[in-house]
Amino acid sequence: MSLLTSFFAFDFVLFTEAFVLLFAVMDAIGTVPIFIGLTEGFADHRKRIVKQAVVISTAILVVFALFGWLIFEAFGITINDFRVAGGIILFLVAVEHLRGSDSRSKGLQPSDIAAFPLATPLLAGPGAISTVIIISTSPYSPLLALVVIFINSALAYVILSGSGWVGRFLGPNGTNALSRITALLIAALAVSFVVTGITNIIAAVG
Repeated sequence: MSLLTSFFAFDFVLFTEAFVLLFAVMDAIGTVPIFIGLTEGFADHRKRIVKQAVVISTAILVVFALFGWLIFEAFGITINDFRVAGGIILFLVAVEHLRGSDSRSKGLQPSDIAAFPLATPLLAGPGAISTVIIISTSPYSPLLALVVIFINSALAYVILSGSGWVGRFLGPNGTNALSRITALLIAALAVSFVVTGITNIIAAVG
């Protein structure tokens, strides 16, 4: 199979598998409460934050779908290295989140939240990056990977853009309580990233 034929190869069954896999890994629905907590001080900017985050995360996934293996080989890193580093940084975000709204919002701009941690590692994290690398290779194809990325990014935009009603439903007290729970969820996710990365690194060495 030529390189051109491989790029445009498309199979509906494989597409369905790839779509469901990336949708589950990106977990835009599960990101909604975290997004609300992170943007507690920027409620009026949520749609702009979502737009920026989705654009950034889509760009990251497209780059890794097309050039993922080359990037990792060039820098001598693995997906598990990326997972550990992302987990450590995400844990620091959770600690700041738990310290209260003043410390959490100080010096932050909506674009900061859009880039990190919303775009990465929440939407385009180690799991999503490794997934798009996998679905861009045989038996899948780069074209299939790109289609799946764009569809899932569009769904993430729709889901997160509609999260405002959750905040209105909960009210100030409920939102404040949710933000604290969010911090614990972020911390747990961070620990999971680090543990999984270290476990895989040890298994690879062994």
